[in-house]
Amino acid sequence: MSSNIKSNIEAIINGIESNKILDIFEKYYAEDVVMYEKGDSSNRVGKDQNRKAEEAFVNNATIHEVKLIKLLVDGNNTAYEMYMDFTYGGHNVKKTQWAIQQWNNNGLVVKEEFF
Repeated sequence: MSSNIKSNIEAIINGIESNKILDIFEKYYAEDVVMYEKGDSSNRVGKDQNRKAEEAFVNNATIHEVKLIKLLVDGNNTAYEMYMDFTYGGHNVKKTQWAIQQWNNNGLVVKEEFF
């Protein structure tokens, strides 16, 4: 595993763009990762629980378009803004969101928050 955070976040973004969300989750997220949806982390602590949430999205969503808008890298912190157009549960969703990551020294995401 590379500890080069810039290349790792670029690999995550490429994985999202190529619909390989579960593959990148397994490779780039730590066992103790905490993931937040707009500030609520109560049900997304640890890789097992977060994997279930990622699987639920992948298994129920059809992604039509993904576009990176901005990418920021500062030490062990990264953030990206992304536009997504997908169908989930029969509803078309078009949204732009920020994802902010904190990385450990092994090049793995230990915290991620979505806005």
